[in-house]
Amino acid sequence: MCALSFLTVLSACKTDGVEYIDESYIEEFGDLTEIAYDFKIHPLKSDAPLEGIGGIKSWGNVMLARTNNSRKILRFDNYQLTSVLDRLGGGPGEYYFIEDFSYDEVNNSIYIENDTNLVTYDATTLEFKGKQGVNIQIQNILNVGDKMLYFGYYTDEVRNAYLQDTIVVPRESMILVDRDERDLRKGKVLFRESSLTRSSFGWPELFYVNPKNYSTCLPGLINTIVSFNDGEMKELYRFKLGSEPVPEYYEELLNVDTVSLENYRNITERMSALRGLGPYIRQTYNIMVDEGTISFRVDYNWPYLILNSPSRYLYFVRKNNKTKVYQHLRIPGLSMDVDPTGANGNHQIAIIENLGDLAIDDSQPMSPLAEQILEELKKQNDDNPVLLEFRFK
Repeated sequence: MCALSFLTVLSACKTDGVEYIDESYIEEFGDLTEIAYDFKIHPLKSDAPLEGIGGIKSWGNVMLARTNNSRKILRFDNYQLTSVLDRLGGGPGEYYFIEDFSYDEVNNSIYIENDTNLVTYDATTLEFKGKQGVNIQIQNILNVGDKMLYFGYYTDEVRNAYLQDTIVVPRESMILVDRDERDLRKGKVLFRESSLTRSSFGWPELFYVNPKNYSTCLPGLINTIVSFNDGEMKELYRFKLGSEPVPEYYEELLNVDTVSLENYRNITERMSALRGLGPYIRQTYNIMVDEGTISFRVDYNWPYLILNSPSRYLYFVRKNNKTKVYQHLRIPGLSMDVDPTGANGNHQIAIIENLGDLAIDDSQPMSPLAEQILEELKKQNDDNPVLLEFRFK
């Protein structure tokens, strides 16, 4: 929260009410059969081998998945692959990278963000429909009902960032605007954050749809989970990885609006040095607020918190003001970690790869959930995976 200049009802930057997460919080393994419930297993159907799946977004029966190499978008209807958007390139009708994407049911469109453009395709035929410009440099996009949520820099603010030997420190904005409005100055700014935060500690992740409670994490040395139902942002949980105190000068650095070029270099160097003071979070994903349970995973500089078995991620589950953190999520009887990569409504989504005998962990009894998953994997053609949905308790 300290990293942000809010235009909402959130209070000014303070470090009270922050939960400091050190090694005493962290358990090596979380047994998913004990800490989660409402499991659903969906075989992903395809007539051919499926490419590796990265991030997933769901809108009812429509699910879009980005491939691991960020070259293609896979469309599934009721978990059946129905089309593949494969137009990577620099020519007409092509996108030159996939960082974020969204699905607009009303306009039957798939949007892929490329800088200040929404590269738009027919969601059924995948025919190129055009490039729609917006007046921000896009970082994230998300269709939310009759609105569209954007996160990025206003283009005019970026153009005016340099005034002779003075730098106007840009601020990224999260903007809620009518679905078809492309002049984002007409939208509602939910919050703004200094580019110093963005370059040092990641950005709010909007990579899934949760109709139960739109939510994200505002990053920084102190991280804040917020919801933004009805266009109003509400603070839910503040935490910091590690027990190191927040330097007093941190807030001062982030509130700088204009600065000389020489001082700007000094500020960026001090911001970079903050990451060497202890563990910090690079990115927060899969934020879910579900009937009082807050869950999410974080990507962090893991050498600072090596326990028995290093993991790139930490998984947080918080309920009734109590927080539990796990290095690995496991299902007894299966050998691989369960890594959520998206959400469907109020359910986390994880892809379970079809590894054959390598998927079985003989060192412990097989759980009924593992048996069900293995049974579905055996039915799959071309070693295709299954999708597991669940809710944290």
